[in-house]
Amino acid sequence: MQSLDDCLASNLDRARSVETKNQSVESKIREHLENKGPQVRGWVHYFKTIEDLRAQIFANIVDNFQIILQINNAHLAADDLRARCETELAMHQSVEGNIHGLCKVTDDTNITQLQPETETEAFKEKLLFIKKNHEEEVKGL
Repeated sequence: MQSLDDCLASNLDRARSVETKNQSVESKIREHLENKGPQVRGWVHYFKTIEDLRAQIFANIVDNFQIILQINNAHLAADDLRARCETELAMHQSVEGNIHGLCKVTDDTNITQLQPETETEAFKEKLLFIKKNHEEEVKGL
């Protein structure tokens, strides 16, 4: 961005210097005409120089506007990227919160699942004990 700003500044300086040079040339022409008096001369060759300078000024103006347009586009792209990053960060934090909540639910479910399993094992042991006692009582009778 700094290099674009520097380039824009240098182009503006060049355009200003061309304008000041043009003004000084025009003033010198006026002074020369005033000193020599009105003479009929062919100024056609000066018109070519003036047109060339005007074309250079116009080209510099167009270049300046292109640079300004590029700077504005870069600002818009940076703003868009910043908005996208903020959105992604919010989504990331939301997903992390959901994952943390789901881990807690999974842990609670595992603990809840262990309770019936331990009760089932206790009932199986109790049933084996009762069957064993029943067999001993049947043998004793």
